[in-house]
Amino acid sequence: MDKGFNEEWIEKLKQSNDIVSVVGKYITLAKKGRTWWACCPFHFEKTPSFAVNDIEQYFHCFGCGASGDVIKFVEKYESLDFYDACAKLAEYAGMELPEYKTDENLLKTKKKRERIYQALLDAARYYYSNLKLKESQVALDYLSKRKLDTATIKEFGLGYSLGWTEAIKYLNSKGYTDEELIDAGIAEKRSDGTLYDVYAKRLIFPIFNIYGNIVGFSGRVLEKSDFAKYKNTSQTLVFDKSKCIYGINQLKKLKNTENIKEVVIVEGQMDVISLYKAGVRNAVACMGTALTPSHAKDLKRFSDKVILCFDGDSAGQKATLRSIEILFNAGMNVFIVTIPNNNDPDEFINLYGINEWNKMLSGAYYWVEFLIRDFANHYDLTKMEQKNKFISDSLNVIKKLPTNSEQEIYLKMVQDMSNVSINVLKSDLKNGTNTELKQEDIKEQIEDKQINLKDNAYVKAVKFIISALIHKKEYAKLDDRIRQSLLNSDYVKIYDYVAGEHSEGRIPIVSKLFDMFDVEGQKDIYDVVNFVFVAGEDNEKYYNDCVKILVKTGLTTQKDQLLAKLSKTKDSEEKKAIMSEIQKILIMEKTK
Repeated sequence: MDKGFNEEWIEKLKQSNDIVSVVGKYITLAKKGRTWWACCPFHFEKTPSFAVNDIEQYFHCFGCGASGDVIKFVEKYESLDFYDACAKLAEYAGMELPEYKTDENLLKTKKKRERIYQALLDAARYYYSNLKLKESQVALDYLSKRKLDTATIKEFGLGYSLGWTEAIKYLNSKGYTDEELIDAGIAEKRSDGTLYDVYAKRLIFPIFNIYGNIVGFSGRVLEKSDFAKYKNTSQTLVFDKSKCIYGINQLKKLKNTENIKEVVIVEGQMDVISLYKAGVRNAVACMGTALTPSHAKDLKRFSDKVILCFDGDSAGQKATLRSIEILFNAGMNVFIVTIPNNNDPDEFINLYGINEWNKMLSGAYYWVEFLIRDFANHYDLTKMEQKNKFISDSLNVIKKLPTNSEQEIYLKMVQDMSNVSINVLKSDLKNGTNTELKQEDIKEQIEDKQINLKDNAYVKAVKFIISALIHKKEYAKLDDRIRQSLLNSDYVKIYDYVAGEHSEGRIPIVSKLFDMFDVEGQKDIYDVVNFVFVAGEDNEKYYNDCVKILVKTGLTTQKDQLLAKLSKTKDSEEKKAIMSEIQKILIMEKTK
């Protein structure tokens, strides 16, 4: 991976910053056996599950799964990017920071991004300070009406824009150019070339990212106006509403103090703020946009369970239906609650309080049950045609469930609602899921057999072999047949790294993989780095058996590819050559 610094310098930086010493600057470590332990700094826990390996120079939390080298630790703990984490470690080691030799455009972008962050922070402080002025009485009246206290206003950094030019003049006086204010999404240009504050006369909601940086604003009109009620920052270098989650910085703070059992998704900023004031600290909103896979990925970092709590109106219902599949595909347990009487969360919590809120959430439906009930409400089950549509829609949902036991539960529910025999429903479910193979599926089977579709014998074998090699197990021997049979290019890189280190008389180390890959973002590599070898088993025999499986699968894949090639060629000479190669593989298969 291109890091922007010379590879040798990064290696020297890591060697000069022993991971135990660096982590010990931030948290208290205790040594047990060959490993240092602590309570994880990245999630709440009472029993230490955060391990630091001083031999291999990496950390791993067995609770939340965080893993990395010394640079990654500083990145995560200090909420820094790679460059700034290296600068911090260079300072610790008394090393000079070399020239950052990345693309010149990337350097300019980095400086521009930092300038935008600072401009947004200064703007937010200015808007917040305006609440002390008499000119902001309309904003104070609104906040009082919404029953928000001083502490909550400060926690969310709420503020007020006095007019069209005041913020511009203030920020210009701080040294920001007109172009910088436009880039930050704070200002836009009039036809005469002058700037105006895009949030003029609005209540200001700063939008924070997961690292605590302000990335934009949402402004709400407080007086009668022809303008839209809410105005969000336009797309900028740091703001993309399809990736922003309102309240995620509060969620991160909560994660550091306690275990988050579930995340609640609501619709608006005021919903999040009112819930927070009432004591509900696990609510977030998606900035007035449909929930995206990016949102789901970020939320999964905090909990595997999510409750969708959108407004009870039709728009809220549609938002709920759009969100379910995205969250389910992200591997989350999805529950849905519909607020009665068309209330929104802000109204409900202020009317009924936190106890009723918690009671309502405890009755949330699992997404499958919610959808089946929703289908039943939309169809007249006394009419045969509509009953058939209800059954069809319900079965299309049920077939997404991974186990027969789960499917059985909801088939029984459909049976009770439709009075159709469960055996008939099972038959329809089975017949409905027999889909014809698509061409891309066949291509995937031939060309990409190995890649993590199932944890089958091959996947287990290759993962064990690569893990044993990088973790330097005494029984793990390099073998050209292994490399020739690797179908995963990342595993080839790891094999070549180990082989290269051995050829140079050096010892490979696990933490090198954090330079080569995005370990946390690549499950294959993450599993290798954190592989658990079972003590007491005959791992040497297992390793040799795994090599046999690997080689056999490699030969089979080569044969399949040649057969596919053979079926396409019309050239007689090429056919002979291919058949010769296939014959060689058949002979090798018999001798393995």
